Amino acid sequence: MEKRVTGVYFVVLLIGILYAVFATFSFRNEIESRTNDMGVVVWNDQMEMTREGNVYSYKRILPSEDTDEKVIIYNTIHMCLEVLLDGNTIYELKAEKDRTVKTTGFCWNTISLTKDDAGKEIEFRVTPVYRDGHPKGSFYYGTYREVEHEILAERILNLILAGAIALAGLVMLFYGLFVVKKGQDAETIMQFAIFSTMLGIWSISETQILDWIFPCSMAIVFMSHLTLMTMPMPFLLFLRHMYHNAESKLWDICCYINCVVIAVRVILQISGMYDLRETLLLTHICLVLFVVVIIIMTIREVFGNELSLQVRVNSICVMVVLVSTILELAIYRIGHRSTPLGSIGFLFYIIVMGVVNVRRSRKLMEQARESALYRKLAFTDELTGLSNRTAFREDLEKRMEPDKTTGREKIMPTVVFMFDLNDLKKCNDTYGHDYGDRYIKMAADTLKKIFAQEGKCYRIGGDEFCAWAPYTSLEEINEKIALLEQDVQELNDKGFVVRVSIAVGYAIYEETQDGGGLYSTMKRADAMMYERKQNYKKQIAEAGLSAS
Repeated sequence: MEKRVTGVYFVVLLIGILYAVFATFSFRNEIESRTNDMGVVVWNDQMEMTREGNVYSYKRILPSEDTDEKVIIYNTIHMCLEVLLDGNTIYELKAEKDRTVKTTGFCWNTISLTKDDAGKEIEFRVTPVYRDGHPKGSFYYGTYREVEHEILAERILNLILAGAIALAGLVMLFYGLFVVKKGQDAETIMQFAIFSTMLGIWSISETQILDWIFPCSMAIVFMSHLTLMTMPMPFLLFLRHMYHNAESKLWDICCYINCVVIAVRVILQISGMYDLRETLLLTHICLVLFVVVIIIMTIREVFGNELSLQVRVNSICVMVVLVSTILELAIYRIGHRSTPLGSIGFLFYIIVMGVVNVRRSRKLMEQARESALYRKLAFTDELTGLSNRTAFREDLEKRMEPDKTTGREKIMPTVVFMFDLNDLKKCNDTYGHDYGDRYIKMAADTLKKIFAQEGKCYRIGGDEFCAWAPYTSLEEINEKIALLEQDVQELNDKGFVVRVSIAVGYAIYEETQDGGGLYSTMKRADAMMYERKQNYKKQIAEAGLSAS
């Protein structure tokens, strides 16, 4: 379910991004100005405001001193702007006609003045693109460099905080990709990293620094909306893994609602019916709904299960974010002064939860490594490094697993080999167990090499080995046996305290003969091997040598 939801989410997000790129290069605002000279800077001033219909008018008399190389800079957000000097239009910002995007975007408008403008009346006529829009912001007057310094100084702290949030998200993204790599814990970190990165990008766009660098850019408008409406999805997917009721349908419903809202908003924008700004309420409603669902899930967790460390820390961090955001809004409403408290709260949340998740992932990776080590010890023969009898039985069971569709046992064509070392007892009794161990290791290395490409080899007893391989033909079986005889001969040519000899038997799985599955095949292979071992002993006895 989660993979399907994530797939829908990324498809819709991709469509939105592609349209944003298209809009960026296709749509242009019309800006008409009597000069493009940017060798001036800004100073802040209060304007006299009147309103007629949906047109807001801001007027004032310019200073009587020399206004040469001075500018007035005014920030518009989804506004059309006309600037008049003594009744004559000297600057105009408006959207192109007959286009699907209505907005003029976010724009810092620079009005360059000359020495002849001193004492004249300047008027800014601001017309909101959307019905619920209201002009806001200050008029900066002065030289261009002074105003630029003022604007950047007012926003630099928020930019640093937003950049820190995005950077924290990217660090976690790389951690999830290259350190954790796979598993549910990697998915959780990746989801939180994507949320953090999107939050950082959205926060950067809200600082209006990008608007200063790229005025009237549609890319910034779409980036702001796309990141805001896609943030809830990875955040919900991240949160659900903290709760015992992670499989609840409520999480899935929220994710699907988010996908639908994104799709609807993007389609309405592409069709030209409504801009993303006009459908922003849909995302706000979604966010409220998601908050309600998270509260419900947290209450269920409190009364139904013991709260995990992640849930407790997350709840505390969320409270910090809420308090900091409320304080920021209160200060803005009462003192008309912006503060970075909200950004600080979010940065606190990202860092604390990031650290908690990284520590948890490291602990799980350590446990996984220990578990893998214990499993290896449990399934590996210490002397030879081959898999042991336990591993052999488990692997054989896997090859006999029933078909998932029919439920019937269906064994793939398989050949089972049984091996036994001749004269191992003689080697141990005459030369000691150290030489006996060397004998076993030499045999194990030989068998391992033969079955390296296809199948697998196991040590299932003191001098007993077993192997299986996919059955293709008798010729291939004979090739493996011939290769074994060749390798054994090479060992004997090098010389050892006893003659190296390995008895081998094999059997091909036959459904009619092997009612007990591959275990029956193994017994038939063992019978052949035992027969050949007895023949070897007879040959040795006839030659006057003692057999093991």
